[in-house]
Amino acid sequence: MAGVSLMTVRRAMAELVAAGTLNRIQGRGTFIRSNRIQTDSTIIGGLKETLALQGIHLATSLLALEETTAEPAVAKNLAIPTGTAIWKIVRLRRFDDVPAVREVAYIPRILAPDLDTIFTPADESLYEALSKNYGLAESLEEQTLVARRASPAEAKDLGLGADSFVIEVTGVSITANGTAFDSFEMVFVPHMFAFRMRSAPTADPIDSANVDSAI
Repeated sequence: MAGVSLMTVRRAMAELVAAGTLNRIQGRGTFIRSNRIQTDSTIIGGLKETLALQGIHLATSLLALEETTAEPAVAKNLAIPTGTAIWKIVRLRRFDDVPAVREVAYIPRILAPDLDTIFTPADESLYEALSKNYGLAESLEEQTLVARRASPAEAKDLGLGADSFVIEVTGVSITANGTAFDSFEMVFVPHMFAFRMRSAPTADPIDSANVDSAI
């Protein structure tokens, strides 16, 4: 109909997928992509609560909830010794039946000893369970956002190609008394989300010497 070769059509569609105009779902086909979900990373609370403010519902599947030991990076985030017993919770979030977010949470077992028996992701968020059952309410959240290529496990769970990029948000959830109780890794399908961030001037003076040395 367009008077061009099939190769040209395929190349054009691939470019539209890369640009985020089209969405290619393995086994289903290629579709026009809907508007991006607005995500405000400055709002305290889990993803479910953040998106609920926009009237967006995400279905959650629990991929794994297992006891393991803290690797050095996670141990540092949670201010616990390496090798401490922790829960590793892996969840997959879907929007309109399309995989959208893969989330991994690491929680010290001593803070939530029977989490594996009381947490039901279909009925409540992880933050709801932690607050209601253990008094672990988030007061502060520190985050880092990067773009990187998906790992094989992430690409499989999110239905992405092997070389696809994802947006990774890592961070730590902290209670009002300074207890770090959740070291998390959230991996987003980039074309489905837009991240809104806010900042305010800090009262702390910038140490130019340290800045220069860091540069």
